[in-house]
Amino acid sequence: MNKIKDKMMKEFLENNAYFVDFFNAYFFNGEKVLKPENCMELDSEMNDANMDLEKHVDVIRKYNDGNLYSAFIIENQSRVDYSMVVRAATYEFVAYERMLKKLKKNRKDEKLPMVHILVFYTGERPWNAARQLSELVEVDERFKSYFHEYKMNLIEITGNTSYNFNEEDVYNLFYICRSIYDQSIYEPGKSKDFGLVKSSVLKVVKTLTDVEWLDLEELEEKEEIEMCEAEKRWLEVKSKEWEAEGIRKGIKQGIEQGIEQGIEQGIERGIEQGVELGQVLLYKTMIKNGMSVNEISKVCSISVESLKQVLNN
Repeated sequence: MNKIKDKMMKEFLENNAYFVDFFNAYFFNGEKVLKPENCMELDSEMNDANMDLEKHVDVIRKYNDGNLYSAFIIENQSRVDYSMVVRAATYEFVAYERMLKKLKKNRKDEKLPMVHILVFYTGERPWNAARQLSELVEVDERFKSYFHEYKMNLIEITGNTSYNFNEEDVYNLFYICRSIYDQSIYEPGKSKDFGLVKSSVLKVVKTLTDVEWLDLEELEEKEEIEMCEAEKRWLEVKSKEWEAEGIRKGIKQGIEQGIEQGIEQGIERGIEQGVELGQVLLYKTMIKNGMSVNEISKVCSISVESLKQVLNN
């Protein structure tokens, strides 16, 4: 599954507008310093027989706008990798080595362009691996002043850090996934923050989060999906769980009562109570999630008067 997630994210990040948006958000607080039109496909200057960076990192681009000449790399991670800080350092310095070998002999004094690597972590678990080399290495105090620190640039969907993305698709991908992970998308009105979202973006969301209410067949048929429908889809899925839980509790209660009243009669009554409890739990949860009595009446085929009576009891 991780390979599928990584492949999907790599395809998403191949879009230069999306690619630079991550770096602008991370390094420049959303200011549009880097422009997609200045990104170039990497040629052979960073490749050799020992380590082909294009095959090891997810997306790599040369950048040149006349003032800034750099190499930018995004490495996508769908799971926590405790070796990531070392891998990131390796990619970065191998890139420098490749560029160094390309310099002409008579221009050894020429400065190399900077290499920037950004790790994009899309998993649900908080990142609890090292973010800098000193967290991974037991540094002896006697050698501390000689230790070469390396700090990894990390963007993670989980957590409280917010990022100012300019590309709507990048914003939607990032914050819909975050809202699913922290369950806030199911709060009344939260999904309306996203409005219409491209189906192509939601396919990535579906792959990363595996939420039940995103229907792949529907995503194939439509170019955009209205996110305010997410709560209704979620309620449809969860209502079956709530009703089943109510039935389970009712049966258990009925069996306990059946010890005194007769086992068979108790179980029968338990099933009836379970169905009733399941329905009541469903109605109350719908109310809690922002649905009106009239909306519930239409969805569940129950009169407003009967619904009010059930809720009041």
